[in-house]
Amino acid sequence: MMNATQRMVLALAISLEISLTKSVTLNVVLFSVAFLLLLIRRQPLKKIGLYVAIAIIPVLGSFWSFYLYGQGTTAENLHFGLVMGSRVLVFIFIGAWLTMGMTPYVLLASLRQNLKMSATFTYGILGALNFMPRFKQAFSSIQAAGMMRGEVLRWWQPTLYFKALVHAIKWSKNLAMAMTSHGFQEGASRSAYRDYPMAKSGWVLIVLILIALQVILFFSRY
Repeated sequence: MMNATQRMVLALAISLEISLTKSVTLNVVLFSVAFLLLLIRRQPLKKIGLYVAIAIIPVLGSFWSFYLYGQGTTAENLHFGLVMGSRVLVFIFIGAWLTMGMTPYVLLASLRQNLKMSATFTYGILGALNFMPRFKQAFSSIQAAGMMRGEVLRWWQPTLYFKALVHAIKWSKNLAMAMTSHGFQEGASRSAYRDYPMAKSGWVLIVLILIALQVILFFSRY
């Protein structure tokens, strides 16, 4: 019902909503809905567990920092700590819902078509994402070459990243040459291999969801 652009708009609207409000109830409802959507779409439990594991440290850190060092009463600090902790949890699971079943190419192509995002920026991001596996191979090759010379390069050493940066500069030149050879020109109009239209029903659903959030805020007291 909603295409990638509409899902992005809804995710940003929800993020803005919970950033400007202090309702634990709203955060719990949003987290529960996002969690259920992941289960309904049959996301692997291992991946969902990874999201929870990623959320544990920032959630606990946010809660305890505001609870222990807040300037209000104990009840106020508890409430604000719960708000901030649950807010982090919602951010992570809303992001998981946004990327569910969606590739970076689909999201960027949809944003370029519907929001007129710069084609140069779009293809630049896609090029960087496609280079990520090559970065991993480059790190392994650089470390292996260093060991052959008796030099052990650890992940925290700047030398490793400097050598990888040299590879990245070479790749960027090759990418620019490849895009030019395929007829890419900055600012020129481009055709699309696939269209990503925005259905009116998607906007209606977004409006209904935002109204539902306001209703929850109106009736929630905590």
